[in-house]
Amino acid sequence: MLFIFDSHPVQYKAPVYQELQRMRPGSFKVIYASDCSVRGHHDKDFGQRVAWDVPLMEDYPHTVLHNERGVPLHGFRSLSGRGIFALLKRERPSAVLISQFLYASDLTAYLSCLSLGIPIWIRHETQDEAFIRPPWKTILRQLFYRLAYRGVSHAFYIGQANKEHLFKHGLSPARMSFSPYCTPAARADMDATAKQQTRDDLRATLGVAADETLLLFSGKLIDKKNPGLLLDALAQLGPEELQKVKLVYVASGVLAPILRQRAAEFAARVIFAGFVNQGAMPDYYLAADLLALPSRRAGETWGLVVNEALQAGCGVIISNAVGCHREFGGWERVRVIPDNDATACAKALSDLSRFPRSFDWCLTEIEQYSTAAAARAIAEAIDRLATSERTTSHAPCASS
Repeated sequence: MLFIFDSHPVQYKAPVYQELQRMRPGSFKVIYASDCSVRGHHDKDFGQRVAWDVPLMEDYPHTVLHNERGVPLHGFRSLSGRGIFALLKRERPSAVLISQFLYASDLTAYLSCLSLGIPIWIRHETQDEAFIRPPWKTILRQLFYRLAYRGVSHAFYIGQANKEHLFKHGLSPARMSFSPYCTPAARADMDATAKQQTRDDLRATLGVAADETLLLFSGKLIDKKNPGLLLDALAQLGPEELQKVKLVYVASGVLAPILRQRAAEFAARVIFAGFVNQGAMPDYYLAADLLALPSRRAGETWGLVVNEALQAGCGVIISNAVGCHREFGGWERVRVIPDNDATACAKALSDLSRFPRSFDWCLTEIEQYSTAAAARAIAEAIDRLATSERTTSHAPCASS
Protein backbone atom coordinates (compact mmCIF):
# COMPACT_ATOMS: atom_id res chain seq x y z
CA MET A 1 0.00 0.00 0.00
CA LEU A 2 1.27 3.45 -0.98
CA PHE A 3 0.36 6.46 1.18
CA ILE A 4 0.32 9.82 -0.62
CA PHE A 5 0.70 12.81 1.69
CA ASP A 6 -0.72 16.07 0.36
CA SER A 7 -1.59 19.37 1.99
CA HIS A 8 -5.16 19.71 0.66
CA PRO A 9 -7.31 18.64 -2.29
CA VAL A 10 -6.09 20.43 -5.43
CA GLN A 11 -7.93 20.65 -8.73
CA TYR A 12 -4.95 19.44 -10.79
CA LYS A 13 -3.87 16.63 -8.43
CA ALA A 14 -7.17 14.96 -7.52
CA PRO A 15 -7.76 13.88 -11.16
CA VAL A 16 -4.40 12.06 -11.09
CA TYR A 17 -5.49 10.19 -7.95
CA GLN A 18 -8.83 9.36 -9.57
CA GLU A 19 -7.03 8.02 -12.63
CA LEU A 20 -4.63 6.04 -10.45
CA GLN A 21 -7.57 4.44 -8.66
CA ARG A 22 -8.93 3.29 -12.03
CA MET A 23 -5.54 1.83 -12.94
CA ARG A 24 -4.56 0.27 -9.59
CA PRO A 25 -7.65 0.13 -7.37
CA GLY A 26 -6.95 -0.27 -3.68
CA SER A 27 -3.18 0.13 -4.01
CA PHE A 28 -2.87 3.56 -2.42
CA LYS A 29 -4.48 6.08 -0.08
CA VAL A 30 -4.22 9.88 -0.05
CA ILE A 31 -3.65 11.50 3.35
CA TYR A 32 -4.69 15.16 3.40
CA ALA A 33 -3.62 17.52 6.16
CA SER A 34 -6.67 19.73 5.45
CA ASP A 35 -9.76 19.87 3.26
CA CYS A 36 -9.91 23.68 3.27
CA SER A 37 -10.08 23.91 -0.53
CA VAL A 38 -13.34 21.95 -0.50
CA ARG A 39 -14.86 23.57 2.60
CA GLY A 40 -13.77 26.98 1.37
CA HIS A 41 -11.13 29.35 2.67
CA HIS A 42 -9.96 32.90 2.14
CA ASP A 43 -7.34 32.99 -0.61
CA LYS A 44 -5.20 36.08 -0.05
CA ASP A 45 -4.08 36.22 -3.70
CA PHE A 46 -7.58 35.96 -5.17
CA GLY A 47 -8.69 38.36 -2.44
CA GLN A 48 -11.83 36.38 -1.65
CA ARG A 49 -13.19 33.17 -0.24
CA VAL A 50 -12.65 30.23 -2.60
CA ALA A 51 -14.17 26.75 -2.64
CA TRP A 52 -13.55 24.76 -5.81
CA ASP A 53 -16.69 23.51 -7.57
CA VAL A 54 -15.24 20.35 -9.12
CA PRO A 55 -15.19 16.95 -7.35
CA LEU A 56 -11.87 16.76 -5.54
CA MET A 57 -12.61 14.06 -2.96
CA GLU A 58 -14.48 11.46 -4.97
CA ASP A 59 -13.52 8.15 -6.60
CA TYR A 60 -10.27 7.45 -4.75
CA PRO A 61 -9.44 6.42 -1.15
CA HIS A 62 -8.47 9.27 1.15
CA THR A 63 -8.58 10.56 4.69
CA VAL A 64 -8.28 14.06 6.17
CA LEU A 65 -6.23 14.67 9.31
CA HIS A 66 -7.60 18.19 9.92
CA ASN A 67 -4.18 19.41 10.94
CA GLU A 68 -4.92 23.11 10.49
CA ARG A 69 -3.14 25.47 12.85
CA GLY A 70 -4.47 28.99 12.48
CA VAL A 71 -5.21 29.91 8.86
CA PRO A 72 -4.45 26.87 6.66
CA LEU A 73 -1.92 27.21 3.83
CA HIS A 74 -0.52 30.43 5.34
CA GLY A 75 3.01 29.49 6.28
CA PHE A 76 5.02 26.47 7.38
CA ARG A 77 3.28 26.02 10.75
CA SER A 78 -0.25 26.35 9.36
CA LEU A 79 -0.48 22.56 8.76
CA SER A 80 0.86 20.57 11.70
CA GLY A 81 2.17 17.02 11.78
CA ARG A 82 -0.25 15.88 14.45
CA GLY A 83 -1.02 12.15 14.25
CA ILE A 84 1.21 11.37 11.26
CA PHE A 85 3.85 9.30 13.08
CA ALA A 86 1.19 7.25 14.88
CA LEU A 87 -0.66 6.65 11.59
CA LEU A 88 2.46 5.44 9.80
CA LYS A 89 3.56 3.27 12.71
CA ARG A 90 0.13 1.63 12.84
CA GLU A 91 -0.48 1.17 9.11
CA ARG A 92 3.09 0.55 7.93
CA PRO A 93 2.60 1.40 4.22
CA SER A 94 5.05 -0.05 1.72
CA ALA A 95 6.09 3.48 0.67
CA VAL A 96 5.08 7.11 1.16
CA LEU A 97 4.81 9.72 -1.59
CA ILE A 98 5.30 13.30 -0.36
CA SER A 99 3.85 16.02 -2.59
CA GLN A 100 5.69 19.10 -1.31
CA PHE A 101 8.11 20.39 1.32
CA LEU A 102 6.14 23.45 2.42
CA TYR A 103 4.48 22.66 5.74
CA ALA A 104 5.22 21.08 9.11
CA SER A 105 3.02 18.16 8.05
CA ASP A 106 5.39 17.43 5.15
CA LEU A 107 8.47 17.48 7.36
CA THR A 108 6.75 15.27 9.92
CA ALA A 109 5.84 12.70 7.26
CA TYR A 110 9.42 12.73 5.95
CA LEU A 111 11.07 12.33 9.37
CA SER A 112 8.53 9.70 10.43
CA CYS A 113 9.34 7.60 7.38
CA LEU A 114 13.05 7.85 8.10
CA SER A 115 12.45 6.77 11.68
CA LEU A 116 10.22 3.85 10.69
CA GLY A 117 12.26 2.71 7.69
CA ILE A 118 9.48 3.41 5.17
CA PRO A 119 10.68 4.21 1.61
CA ILE A 120 10.12 7.86 0.63
CA TRP A 121 8.98 8.93 -2.82
CA ILE A 122 8.52 12.55 -3.89
CA ARG A 123 6.60 14.35 -6.61
CA HIS A 124 6.81 18.11 -6.19
CA GLU A 125 7.19 21.10 -8.47
CA THR A 126 10.44 22.53 -7.13
CA GLN A 127 12.97 23.81 -9.68
CA ASP A 128 15.95 26.18 -9.61
CA GLU A 129 14.98 28.83 -12.16
CA ALA A 130 11.74 30.14 -10.66
CA PHE A 131 13.38 32.80 -8.46
CA ILE A 132 16.37 35.09 -8.54
CA ARG A 133 17.99 34.33 -5.19
CA PRO A 134 20.88 35.94 -3.30
CA PRO A 135 23.97 33.71 -3.10
CA TRP A 136 23.59 32.94 0.61
CA LYS A 137 20.02 31.73 0.10
CA THR A 138 21.06 29.60 -2.88
CA ILE A 139 23.72 27.89 -0.78
CA LEU A 140 21.38 27.18 2.14
CA ARG A 141 18.73 25.90 -0.26
CA GLN A 142 21.19 23.58 -1.96
CA LEU A 143 22.31 22.18 1.39
CA PHE A 144 18.70 21.56 2.44
CA TYR A 145 17.75 19.67 -0.71
CA ARG A 146 20.95 17.66 -0.87
CA LEU A 147 20.34 16.53 2.69
CA ALA A 148 16.62 15.91 2.17
CA TYR A 149 17.06 13.92 -1.05
CA ARG A 150 19.50 11.54 0.62
CA GLY A 151 16.47 9.97 2.26
CA VAL A 152 14.45 9.70 -0.99
CA SER A 153 14.33 6.34 -2.76
CA HIS A 154 12.39 7.52 -5.84
CA ALA A 155 11.37 10.86 -7.38
CA PHE A 156 8.76 11.61 -10.04
CA TYR A 157 9.85 14.64 -12.05
CA ILE A 158 7.11 16.82 -13.51
CA GLY A 159 9.16 18.47 -16.24
CA GLN A 160 12.65 19.23 -17.47
CA ALA A 161 13.52 22.00 -14.98
CA ASN A 162 12.30 19.82 -12.12
CA LYS A 163 14.38 16.87 -13.39
CA GLU A 164 17.49 19.02 -13.57
CA HIS A 165 16.87 20.26 -10.01
CA LEU A 166 16.56 16.71 -8.69
CA PHE A 167 19.71 15.55 -10.49
CA LYS A 168 21.69 18.59 -9.36
CA HIS A 169 20.81 17.86 -5.75
CA GLY A 170 21.82 14.23 -5.70
CA LEU A 171 19.14 12.04 -7.30
CA SER A 172 20.44 9.80 -10.09
CA PRO A 173 18.35 9.15 -13.24
CA ALA A 174 17.90 5.55 -12.06
CA ARG A 175 15.92 6.88 -9.09
CA MET A 176 13.64 9.07 -11.21
CA SER A 177 10.69 8.65 -13.56
CA PHE A 178 8.53 11.12 -15.48
CA SER A 179 5.08 11.90 -14.05
CA PRO A 180 4.15 15.11 -15.87
CA TYR A 181 2.38 18.11 -14.41
CA CYS A 182 -1.04 17.96 -15.94
CA THR A 183 -4.65 19.08 -15.93
CA PRO A 184 -7.73 17.00 -16.77
CA ALA A 185 -8.91 17.36 -20.36
CA ALA A 186 -12.12 19.29 -19.74
CA ARG A 187 -14.82 19.21 -22.42
CA ALA A 188 -13.05 16.24 -24.03
CA ASP A 189 -16.46 14.61 -24.61
CA MET A 190 -17.66 17.55 -26.72
CA ASP A 191 -17.40 17.36 -30.49
CA ALA A 192 -16.19 20.27 -32.61
CA THR A 193 -19.72 21.52 -33.26
CA ALA A 194 -20.54 21.69 -29.55
CA LYS A 195 -17.24 23.41 -28.79
CA GLN A 196 -17.89 25.98 -31.50
CA GLN A 197 -21.37 26.67 -30.12
CA THR A 198 -19.96 27.09 -26.61
CA ARG A 199 -17.33 29.43 -28.01
CA ASP A 200 -19.85 31.50 -29.96
CA ASP A 201 -22.25 31.78 -27.02
CA LEU A 202 -19.67 32.99 -24.52
CA ARG A 203 -18.07 35.41 -26.99
CA ALA A 204 -21.51 36.89 -27.63
CA THR A 205 -22.02 37.29 -23.87
CA LEU A 206 -18.65 39.02 -23.57
CA GLY A 207 -19.30 41.23 -26.59
CA VAL A 208 -16.52 39.77 -28.75
CA ALA A 209 -17.09 39.67 -32.49
CA ALA A 210 -16.29 36.59 -34.57
CA ASP A 211 -13.38 38.31 -36.34
CA GLU A 212 -11.77 39.68 -33.17
CA THR A 213 -8.83 38.02 -31.43
CA LEU A 214 -9.67 37.33 -27.79
CA LEU A 215 -6.62 37.31 -25.52
CA LEU A 216 -7.22 35.60 -22.18
CA PHE A 217 -5.49 36.11 -18.85
CA SER A 218 -6.58 33.48 -16.32
CA GLY A 219 -5.41 33.43 -12.73
CA LYS A 220 -4.62 35.74 -9.84
CA LEU A 221 -4.16 39.45 -10.33
CA ILE A 222 -0.92 39.64 -8.37
CA ASP A 223 2.51 41.05 -9.09
CA LYS A 224 4.03 37.61 -9.68
CA LYS A 225 1.72 37.03 -12.66
CA ASN A 226 2.51 40.48 -14.15
CA PRO A 227 -0.99 41.00 -15.64
CA GLY A 228 -0.32 44.67 -16.39
CA LEU A 229 2.19 43.71 -19.08
CA LEU A 230 -0.73 42.82 -21.34
CA LEU A 231 -2.02 46.40 -21.17
CA ASP A 232 1.49 47.62 -22.01
CA ALA A 233 1.44 45.28 -25.03
CA LEU A 234 -1.96 46.56 -26.20
CA ALA A 235 -0.58 50.09 -26.05
CA GLN A 236 2.09 49.12 -28.59
CA LEU A 237 -0.40 47.91 -31.20
CA GLY A 238 -1.36 50.22 -34.02
CA PRO A 239 -4.91 51.69 -33.94
CA GLU A 240 -6.18 49.37 -36.68
CA GLU A 241 -4.69 46.26 -35.10
CA LEU A 242 -5.97 47.21 -31.64
CA GLN A 243 -9.52 47.31 -32.98
CA LYS A 244 -9.22 43.61 -33.81
CA VAL A 245 -8.11 42.56 -30.31
CA LYS A 246 -9.90 42.24 -26.99
CA LEU A 247 -8.35 41.26 -23.68
CA VAL A 248 -10.33 39.48 -20.98
CA TYR A 249 -9.11 39.10 -17.41
CA VAL A 250 -10.81 36.03 -15.94
CA ALA A 251 -9.28 36.70 -12.59
CA SER A 252 -9.40 38.56 -9.30
CA GLY A 253 -6.81 39.84 -6.87
CA VAL A 254 -5.19 42.83 -5.28
CA LEU A 255 -4.18 44.44 -8.59
CA ALA A 256 -7.74 44.55 -9.94
CA PRO A 257 -8.43 48.23 -9.08
CA ILE A 258 -5.12 49.38 -10.62
CA LEU A 259 -5.71 47.37 -13.78
CA ARG A 260 -9.24 48.67 -14.16
CA GLN A 261 -7.97 52.22 -13.91
CA ARG A 262 -5.24 51.61 -16.47
CA ALA A 263 -7.63 49.78 -18.82
CA ALA A 264 -9.89 52.83 -19.10
CA GLU A 265 -7.73 54.18 -21.96
CA PHE A 266 -8.66 51.15 -24.05
CA ALA A 267 -12.41 51.65 -23.59
CA ALA A 268 -14.29 48.45 -24.47
CA ARG A 269 -11.16 46.55 -25.58
CA VAL A 270 -10.56 45.19 -22.06
CA ILE A 271 -13.07 43.02 -20.19
CA PHE A 272 -12.96 42.12 -16.49
CA ALA A 273 -14.90 38.89 -15.94
CA GLY A 274 -13.87 38.50 -12.29
CA PHE A 275 -13.25 35.20 -10.52
CA VAL A 276 -14.61 32.20 -12.42
CA ASN A 277 -14.65 28.82 -10.69
CA GLN A 278 -12.99 25.75 -12.13
CA GLY A 279 -16.14 24.19 -13.53
CA ALA A 280 -16.81 27.11 -15.89
CA MET A 281 -13.23 27.88 -16.92
CA PRO A 282 -13.08 25.46 -19.89
CA ASP A 283 -15.69 27.56 -21.70
CA TYR A 284 -13.41 30.60 -21.48
CA TYR A 285 -10.54 28.65 -22.99
CA LEU A 286 -12.81 27.65 -25.88
CA ALA A 287 -13.96 31.23 -26.31
CA ALA A 288 -10.42 32.62 -26.32
CA ASP A 289 -7.99 32.55 -29.21
CA LEU A 290 -4.85 33.12 -27.15
CA LEU A 291 -3.77 32.77 -23.53
CA ALA A 292 -1.03 34.95 -22.04
CA LEU A 293 0.91 34.16 -18.88
CA PRO A 294 3.60 36.89 -18.62
CA SER A 295 4.81 35.98 -15.12
CA ARG A 296 7.86 37.49 -13.48
CA ARG A 297 10.67 35.37 -12.07
CA ALA A 298 8.91 35.15 -8.71
CA GLY A 299 7.92 31.52 -8.33
CA GLU A 300 6.04 30.43 -11.49
CA THR A 301 7.39 26.90 -11.26
CA TRP A 302 5.13 25.53 -14.02
CA GLY A 303 1.98 27.43 -15.13
CA LEU A 304 -0.87 24.92 -15.41
CA VAL A 305 -3.19 27.39 -17.14
CA VAL A 306 -0.94 26.80 -20.16
CA ASN A 307 -1.86 23.10 -20.14
CA GLU A 308 -5.55 23.98 -19.97
CA ALA A 309 -5.29 26.48 -22.81
CA LEU A 310 -3.40 24.05 -25.05
CA GLN A 311 -5.97 21.34 -24.40
CA ALA A 312 -8.60 23.78 -25.72
CA GLY A 313 -6.49 24.62 -28.77
CA CYS A 314 -5.49 28.17 -27.82
CA GLY A 315 -2.27 29.76 -28.91
CA VAL A 316 -0.10 30.71 -25.95
CA ILE A 317 2.23 33.57 -24.98
CA ILE A 318 4.42 32.89 -21.93
CA SER A 319 7.42 34.59 -20.40
CA ASN A 320 10.70 32.77 -19.97
CA ALA A 321 10.05 32.91 -16.22
CA VAL A 322 7.22 30.38 -16.60
CA GLY A 323 8.51 26.90 -15.79
CA CYS A 324 6.75 25.07 -18.59
CA HIS A 325 8.35 27.20 -21.32
CA ARG A 326 11.00 24.48 -21.48
CA GLU A 327 8.34 21.96 -22.50
CA PHE A 328 6.02 24.00 -24.73
CA GLY A 329 8.21 26.81 -26.06
CA GLY A 330 9.02 25.04 -29.34
CA TRP A 331 5.41 24.24 -30.25
CA GLU A 332 3.92 25.83 -33.35
CA ARG A 333 1.48 28.19 -31.65
CA VAL A 334 3.47 28.98 -28.50
CA ARG A 335 5.66 32.06 -28.15
CA VAL A 336 8.14 32.58 -25.31
CA ILE A 337 8.93 36.21 -24.51
CA PRO A 338 11.61 37.71 -22.24
CA ASP A 339 10.45 38.50 -18.73
CA ASN A 340 8.62 41.86 -18.58
CA ASP A 341 9.09 42.63 -22.29
CA ALA A 342 5.93 44.35 -23.55
CA THR A 343 7.33 44.84 -27.06
CA ALA A 344 7.95 41.10 -27.44
CA CYS A 345 4.47 40.41 -26.05
CA ALA A 346 2.86 42.70 -28.63
CA LYS A 347 4.84 41.05 -31.42
CA ALA A 348 3.81 37.57 -30.22
CA LEU A 349 0.18 38.68 -30.09
CA SER A 350 0.35 39.94 -33.67
CA ASP A 351 2.12 36.79 -34.83
CA LEU A 352 -0.26 34.30 -33.20
CA SER A 353 -3.38 36.24 -34.25
CA ARG A 354 -2.72 35.15 -37.83
CA PHE A 355 -3.45 31.49 -37.08
CA PRO A 356 -7.01 30.26 -37.68
CA ARG A 357 -8.74 28.98 -34.55
CA SER A 358 -8.36 25.23 -34.07
CA PHE A 359 -9.54 23.15 -31.13
CA ASP A 360 -7.17 20.27 -31.80
CA TRP A 361 -3.93 21.61 -33.32
CA CYS A 362 -1.85 20.08 -30.48
CA LEU A 363 -4.06 17.30 -29.11
CA THR A 364 -1.48 14.62 -29.90
CA GLU A 365 1.39 16.54 -28.28
CA ILE A 366 -0.50 17.56 -25.14
CA GLU A 367 -1.46 13.93 -24.48
CA GLN A 368 2.04 13.49 -23.07
CA TYR A 369 0.90 15.78 -20.24
CA SER A 370 -2.38 14.02 -19.44
CA THR A 371 -3.61 12.83 -16.06
CA ALA A 372 -3.37 9.28 -17.43
CA ALA A 373 0.33 9.75 -18.22
CA ALA A 374 0.98 11.13 -14.73
CA ALA A 375 -0.94 8.34 -13.00
CA ARG A 376 0.65 5.65 -15.16
CA ALA A 377 4.13 6.52 -13.90
CA ILE A 378 2.99 6.17 -10.29
CA ALA A 379 1.15 2.93 -11.10
CA GLU A 380 4.31 1.46 -12.63
CA ALA A 381 6.28 2.37 -9.51
CA ILE A 382 3.63 0.66 -7.38
CA ASP A 383 4.01 -2.44 -9.56
CA ARG A 384 7.80 -2.42 -9.12
CA LEU A 385 7.38 -2.06 -5.37
CA ALA A 386 4.96 -5.01 -5.24
CA THR A 387 7.33 -7.15 -7.32
CA SER A 388 10.21 -6.28 -5.01
CA GLU A 389 8.17 -7.18 -1.94
CA ARG A 390 7.15 -10.53 -3.44
CA THR A 391 10.75 -11.31 -4.35
CA THR A 392 11.92 -10.48 -0.85
CA SER A 393 9.18 -12.47 0.85
CA HIS A 394 9.88 -15.57 -1.33
CA ALA A 395 13.65 -15.43 -0.97
CA PRO A 396 15.04 -18.63 0.66
CA CYS A 397 16.34 -18.29 4.18
CA ALA A 398 20.06 -18.70 4.68
CA SER A 399 20.97 -22.08 6.17
CA SER A 400 22.16 -22.06 9.74
